[in-house]
Amino acid sequence: MDDKAYAAAPAGNAHGWTHQAKLLGSGLYRIEISQGHFYRFSSSNEWSGNLTVYDAAGYQLYAGLGELDRVHPLDDPLAYELLALRDGAVFVKVEASGGAISSLVDLLIETTGASVGGDAPRQIDLATLGQGAGAALAHAAFFGGAGADRITGKPRAPNTIFAGSGDDVIELKTQAKTLSRVDGGLARDTLIVGFPSTAAQLGRLNAYGPYRHLAPNGSLPDAHALSGSPDGAVIIVRSIERVQFSDKTLEFKDLPGY
Repeated sequence: MDDKAYAAAPAGNAHGWTHQAKLLGSGLYRIEISQGHFYRFSSSNEWSGNLTVYDAAGYQLYAGLGELDRVHPLDDPLAYELLALRDGAVFVKVEASGGAISSLVDLLIETTGASVGGDAPRQIDLATLGQGAGAALAHAAFFGGAGADRITGKPRAPNTIFAGSGDDVIELKTQAKTLSRVDGGLARDTLIVGFPSTAAQLGRLNAYGPYRHLAPNGSLPDAHALSGSPDGAVIIVRSIERVQFSDKTLEFKDLPGY
């Protein structure tokens, strides 16, 4: 995809997108991505279609199949959101079946650099990103630098947070059944949640696929799923050293299931 395909995104959108590109036609698109920027790839073609996203090595990050003309409303597209952990490229394939013609297949790419932090310590509330009635429910993302950041996630939305190399504090007090991803990065990082330690449940999983911040390490688990919030939220956790619950603070390695 030519960078010239980007234009300004409509102002006041829920995610805070600043740029977008609309492409027509089925095929495999190579899209350059920039470290720390947040992206959304979606397709809303009117026929049954699919959307697949691969990283530069060909690893499949996402595959979605939709029959938008019969099952979903047309404003409910296939979509995948990605926080870029490094400069590089992804490959996005869009196709249609069921007699659709190529010109009816679309790919919408939306992006923002508002997710990029810096090396200076920063306090950021992700609830300030985006505008309008849907902003509180829109996926939010942040990429931190070397500073000791304090990052507050959106309570009613999915959050993707890579805190960087400082001693960071990440507050994620959920109020909805969401799936968020938190990577503290280097140094000593604290995750603040809104439920008691007695309710916490921890499971190990291999999350290097859609949450691929590190190179694959075979079949060994490389992350944890933390649950226990009464709303049913789950947080995929990596590189967090301690968790501040509503009743006490514990070392992450001391949680049952670690």
